[in-house]
Amino acid sequence: MAEIKGILLSAWMEFLKKKYGASALAQALDTLPGEDRVLLSSPFLASSWYTYSALSSLRKLTRLLATPADKDLSLEIGRVMAAHVFTGVYRTLVAKDPAKQVEKILWIKDFFFKDSLILETELLSPSRCLVRYHYDAGAKPTSAVCASLKGFWSQTFELAGATNIQASHPKCAAKGADCCDFIFAW
Repeated sequence: MAEIKGILLSAWMEFLKKKYGASALAQALDTLPGEDRVLLSSPFLASSWYTYSALSSLRKLTRLLATPADKDLSLEIGRVMAAHVFTGVYRTLVAKDPAKQVEKILWIKDFFFKDSLILETELLSPSRCLVRYHYDAGAKPTSAVCASLKGFWSQTFELAGATNIQASHPKCAAKGADCCDFIFAW
C-alpha cells in the first residue's frame, strides 16, 4: 500500500493554518466528509506513515480554503514542505551543491514515500537535471501534486545552493503520460 511520511502532511497543515488562520481552517474542516475530517483533525506525527490517500484529503481541505488569488498555491505548498523538512530534522540530507543534490534524490525519497513510486534522476549538465516519477497504481498524481513537486524540488535545489531555478514539466502522468518528467535548471 502506498504511504507518505507524516512530516510532509504536517508541513502542509501548518502552512494552511498560517496562511488562512486557525478559525478558517476549523470551519473548512467541519465541512469535509467524516473520514477526511477525522484524518485531518488529529495532528500528523512526523515520523509516522500515512496512506497516500491522505494527500487527497488535504487537497479537498485546500480547495475549500483557496481563493482566486492563490494561483500558485500547489507550487507554494511544495516549497513549504521542502523548507520544513530540509531545514529541520532532515537538514543533513541537503548537499552543498545542487548537482550533488541530484545524486541524493534517489534515496531521499525513501524517507518520505513508501510503495508509491519509482524515481529516476539524471544530471543533464552541471546545472540541469531530470527528475522522473513512475507511479505505482495506488499513487496516481494530480496536476496539483505535480505542481507541488516542482515547488518541492526547486526549494530543495535552492537549499543546496542553486539560484535562478527554472522548472518545467514536459511529461505528466496526470495528463496520460507513462511518467512525470521534471527538468530543473539553475
